[in-house]
Amino acid sequence: MRHLYHCLLSTLLTVIALGLPMPVQAQEVMQVWVTVDWEGLSLEDDNLQAIQKFRQQFPQVPLLHLINPAYFIQPGVNRAQIGSQIRSTLLPHDTIGLHIHPTRTLVKYCGISYQAEPSISGADEHCTQASCGHTVSLEYAYSQTELTRLVSCASELMVSNGFKYPRHFRAGAWQFGPKLQAALEANHFLWDSSRIDANLLTTRWHADSPLVKLLQQLHPQSTPFDQPYALGYQLMEYPDNAAMADYTSTKQLLSQFEQLLSTQRPVMVMGFHQESAAEYLLRLERTIPRMEQLAKQKNVRIEWMP
Repeated sequence: MRHLYHCLLSTLLTVIALGLPMPVQAQEVMQVWVTVDWEGLSLEDDNLQAIQKFRQQFPQVPLLHLINPAYFIQPGVNRAQIGSQIRSTLLPHDTIGLHIHPTRTLVKYCGISYQAEPSISGADEHCTQASCGHTVSLEYAYSQTELTRLVSCASELMVSNGFKYPRHFRAGAWQFGPKLQAALEANHFLWDSSRIDANLLTTRWHADSPLVKLLQQLHPQSTPFDQPYALGYQLMEYPDNAAMADYTSTKQLLSQFEQLLSTQRPVMVMGFHQESAAEYLLRLERTIPRMEQLAKQKNVRIEWMP
């Protein structure tokens, strides 16, 4: 013990004599993804402007844009204008991924027979409008072969409109299971964020709603503490463990962040929807500075991903 004490003292005196920085406790790192679900339904000015304002306020925070390319095939749209509207919210360090809701327009464009059920909301999807099918479950409504084709077709639609082939994915309404996983692997995707604890959604969805029930079947063991894990040889799952701003208040997001810190879970995934950014993005604007302040107090560095 005396020898150890003299060694420590000798090291300390050397540091002081040479003017070296004093050793400090190693800083922990929390990786945080902020995702944007682009639903493929509408591109309203108020929502796009809300995102642009957010980018000006937090230029240090890259966004992972998970885009449903159904925007580009809605009747009568100008594809170049759609692309310009989407790009108006992007920064160079952002990442572009794929988001799919199986709307009739997208499914038929990809040469797949449209299915109207089951619906995550219980809505009657036997309709003809462009948005019909938005609430249909990918995993339960379509076969693995159909999903593989749909993912490939939607990815190529992104490419044909000037975006890189996507490698990141989130299923519409988190309707992800073995068939969709196989479809992603067949299309060489690397990153998925379709797993969620259904209880995170009960602020807006009833516990007996079809969405909550379907998610409990698909992800029965999911919790808000879930961390990334390998789904296959290349595909990684990054659970949506902080849900979306539509379902989580600033207070809830901060509580989730603090709980992940205290339990030494180093990854948090949160986000918002483009179609409701004007209403809910403010929650993240209030949350991010408090997260950074809390992290600093706990000697944790937030690494904003990707």
